[in-house]
Amino acid sequence: MKRCPLILHLLTVLLCLTAVSCQKYDGFKRGSGGYYYRYHITSESDVSPKTGDFVEVNMALRAGDEVLTPMTRNNMLVDDLYSGDFFTALRNMHLGDSATFIFDGKKFYEEFLNMGEYPYGATPVYADVKLLKILSKDNLEKANEMYQEQRKEQSRQEDSIVKAYANMNNLTNSCRGIYYSINKKGNGVKPLKNKTVQILFKGRKMNNEEFDRCVDPSHPRVFEIGQHQIARGIEIIVQEMNEGDQITAIIPSSLAFGEKGNEDYGIPPFTPVVFDIELLRVVTK
Repeated sequence: MKRCPLILHLLTVLLCLTAVSCQKYDGFKRGSGGYYYRYHITSESDVSPKTGDFVEVNMALRAGDEVLTPMTRNNMLVDDLYSGDFFTALRNMHLGDSATFIFDGKKFYEEFLNMGEYPYGATPVYADVKLLKILSKDNLEKANEMYQEQRKEQSRQEDSIVKAYANMNNLTNSCRGIYYSINKKGNGVKPLKNKTVQILFKGRKMNNEEFDRCVDPSHPRVFEIGQHQIARGIEIIVQEMNEGDQITAIIPSSLAFGEKGNEDYGIPPFTPVVFDIELLRVVTK
């Protein structure tokens, strides 16, 4: 009979501790592994990401008043790092859900983001997340195979376009997929690796629409060979030139703006570009 008050007291203490734990972050519930969560939108989907799935999310990270990242669209492979990490929380979401998660700041910053020492003390990290897309491992592999085939086909088409343009415009010299003509022959030296060069240029689309230029000899474009300070194709072709040479070259996308293109210049993905280049001088230290 005397044990009843003690049991009741212990139950009361446990209930109080549970209540305090639940009220640690107002409006948030505690998830497995120690993170906290609050859902803003719960979809009717029953599809959740699993380890190995590829997901697309809108996500923003903040620590107190400090924004670690603004809202950005992220693609990521769901993995296992530690219990209660971001992926643990993500696997409890459904497609279309929107939620805010609270994580231990130090652990999240240093172990999940791998960003070095956490600079905000005991402040937790808040993650605002919307789950946009889930792609299973099998579907991801199929999508990747299709993408690789598309890339090969685009590459074949681009190669034909480049060769046709070269033939039409008498670009009879070639170097590593770049076709060019020498419009004016200089008599200076060739630039070697690690040499600094000064060039003038005009960048054109294949319809002759100009998208970039540097034509003032008093303010040339300066870069060091081998340091990837300019488009790879320009660096390659400049090494074929002598000081004083002026050339016209068509550069394939793989050595120019690549599979993403350049929105600022209005250049689509997998698009070759034309450059008129003058090697103004090779700088001797």
